Amino acid sequence: MYYSKNLFIAFTLLLSSITQISFSQNSNNKGQGGQGQSYRGEGMGSTGSISGTIVDNKTSQGVEYANIVIHRTSDSVMIGGTITNPKGSFVIDKLPFGNYYLVISFIGYANLKLPNITLTPKDPQKKMGEIKFSPSSSSLEGVVITGERQMMEYSLDKKVVNVDKNLVSAGGTAVDVMQNIPAVTVDIDGNVSLRGSTNVNILIDGRPSSLTGMSRQAILEQIPASSIDVIEIITNPSAKYNPEGMSGIINIKLKKKTAQGLNGMASVSAGTSNRYNTSINLNYSTEKFNVFGSYDGRWNQGKGYGNTTRIATLMDTSTYTYQHSDMERNMHDNSVKAGFDWYINPKNTLTISGQYSKDGSTRTQNLYSQTDDFIHIPRDNYKQINVENEDDNTKLISLNYKKTFAQRNREFTADFSYTSAKSSEITDMSLNNYQTEYINLYNAIPSIHKQYDIGDNWVANALINYVHPFTEKMKIETGYQGIFRNVNDNFHLDALDSITSIYSEDLTTRNHFAYKENINAVYGTLSREWEKYSIQAGLRLEYANTIAQQLTQGTSFENNYMSLYPSLHISRKLPNKNEIQFSYSRRVNRPSMHDVNPFKDYSNPLMVRYGNPYLKPEYINSFEVGHSKYWTKTSFYTSVYYRQINDVIKRISYLGNDGKSYMTNQNLSKGISYGVDFILEQEIVKWWRFNASFSYFRTIIEGNSIDGNISTDNYSWTSKLNSTMTLHKNLSIQISGNYRAPIITPQGKMYATYSADIAVKKDFFKDKFSVSLRVSDIFNTQKWENEAFGTGFSAYMYNKRQSQVAYLTLSYKINGGLKPKARKKTTENGNGGGDEGDF
Repeated sequence: MYYSKNLFIAFTLLLSSITQISFSQNSNNKGQGGQGQSYRGEGMGSTGSISGTIVDNKTSQGVEYANIVIHRTSDSVMIGGTITNPKGSFVIDKLPFGNYYLVISFIGYANLKLPNITLTPKDPQKKMGEIKFSPSSSSLEGVVITGERQMMEYSLDKKVVNVDKNLVSAGGTAVDVMQNIPAVTVDIDGNVSLRGSTNVNILIDGRPSSLTGMSRQAILEQIPASSIDVIEIITNPSAKYNPEGMSGIINIKLKKKTAQGLNGMASVSAGTSNRYNTSINLNYSTEKFNVFGSYDGRWNQGKGYGNTTRIATLMDTSTYTYQHSDMERNMHDNSVKAGFDWYINPKNTLTISGQYSKDGSTRTQNLYSQTDDFIHIPRDNYKQINVENEDDNTKLISLNYKKTFAQRNREFTADFSYTSAKSSEITDMSLNNYQTEYINLYNAIPSIHKQYDIGDNWVANALINYVHPFTEKMKIETGYQGIFRNVNDNFHLDALDSITSIYSEDLTTRNHFAYKENINAVYGTLSREWEKYSIQAGLRLEYANTIAQQLTQGTSFENNYMSLYPSLHISRKLPNKNEIQFSYSRRVNRPSMHDVNPFKDYSNPLMVRYGNPYLKPEYINSFEVGHSKYWTKTSFYTSVYYRQINDVIKRISYLGNDGKSYMTNQNLSKGISYGVDFILEQEIVKWWRFNASFSYFRTIIEGNSIDGNISTDNYSWTSKLNSTMTLHKNLSIQISGNYRAPIITPQGKMYATYSADIAVKKDFFKDKFSVSLRVSDIFNTQKWENEAFGTGFSAYMYNKRQSQVAYLTLSYKINGGLKPKARKKTTENGNGGGDEGDF
């Protein structure tokens, strides 16, 4: 441990030194910002300047955020650069005298080169006047520029879903959007899987979700689809990012930032089965400030039912158990967010924002159970009614600072967020025992209990990042990330005395659990580009400390570990719009607080659940090779991946001596997973476009568990198809379908699932007002079936939720709506601005 701590300190000091040196190297290059972010050239006697205004050749309007790069004519070395302001103007000052040429680029426009620009003592200020900039239909790397974003954009390192083009999620939430993303599946409990693995890291605006202690489904259901700009799927991230998540990262980027003035969007949605949503997003921007605010509300009702059949054999005697449950849930979510950006000067921006969410639900479940002996004579029958009332209150505050420098692409950012969440879940339970066909047993008084689950949690995130370009093609990026979680969950059960009608606590059920997790990490990446090759190598050093306290039992479990996470990305441009990339990263799956809580949950009399405090992290070595090919109207993306997994964490079921089933988690020895993704984007005719995806994966797991050897070898595949037809200038129809093949689990099988959605959208009043009609699961085929088996038992489970719903959504754009700033990309010939970053 002493050596590890010294290694951590040494690595931290090294990165700090690099950062300090990088800052000091340019301490004299402070430059005076002009109308855009200007760069001061290097050298003695820098007295010249170049200025001008970039305007659209057709509309004569200024082009904001156009990239201006200045090169020395003699050797084509980049001297500096800037971006245009909202009026299209720019100034590059403090330039050495000499001869230069300018390259102007921006997404959707043809690159423009202006040669023979000479600065001399007699003519030190070169005023270019208005520069006409012509739109282009040429393609970016994998993205066809048509002036309008496609629903899906693909590159070798990530896939981007433009949510406003995904009509079949209109009126829905992030859960609905996820169901239409290639290689992503969502099950009945809201568990998100990427390439067959639920071990995926979900981020919101590039940061870990602040809603600690809440289920992933609850987090995604609180995000309306109308508030999402894009969703990024990154399957092999670099060392810069948190290594949590075996299958990669899903980053949900919310809408914010737009042109000056007041603008925004309001929408309201109504669906069958009492489902209503509303949202309003407003933004007011000036030269110095950008103020934004939003409100999202959702009132939904959901119904479902399930059946379970179990055969248990204990001491050569079999019993048969049949369960049926029906459920109804009424929920309401309300969220308010407000904040502002302060443009202190052209190079410094401060953002402060806050959010308050109040959510609640009432869930009623009726559970019927009958157990027969080996000759099918009923011996135990009961009916249990559960009424669960949940209330959650979440407060979030975030602080973000960004500093740019005179040197192009050099920047420093610091982000901090703090969230506190209080939750209350109170369940009234009534248990009645019956004879055959639910005839009351001797008029027995039902057993009545009240269950309490109170949570008080907080999480803090800190991220500091510095990017320093040594040349136009080479840069280093260093930073620190800290994630600090504190969860306090207090569970107990009160029983009603049938005589006194007084509740008293059942001390055997008390479960007071506290969990703390502190993760400190430093990282560094080095990137270098050549004409056809590019490479990025990174290393992340992380120290994790977790403390799990079972306060009821008076036990405590602590786990401290330090890990290195290297990453490597290499890409090669090939002729005829081909590109290939190889990537490697080491990743981790840490046990969650629920995985390590040893308390046994008896809320289901036939299935007892408990955690394993001795679980170790699961480490993954992930390799991937991707290839992309583009034609005029077609793009094709292929990816092959391989993962080697150590200390696999799996959920294990076994039959106890008391005849009950028990479920816990355990580390198995090892596993491998590999597969392939195919994505095809095709424009059939000008008004009809579709994209299709196919993902095949195979997983092999080896190990011994409580229930014996459960080594498995399974394969499965998923396929999705999305067809968009623009029947008229303002009328679109979209049809999507998805299929997930059966999946073999360590102790059973999940049956296939499939469904189809349809949506129609019509725009009015020059696209200011739109009406959408969507029907989910048109044929009502969405269901979840699985079977499980082990020593002494086998079970079959069937679940169906209310998935066939029709939604009507009305949307109105205020002064053009929320138009996110364009994401700058590199064009084929290497000119143009760099990407703003993965997140």
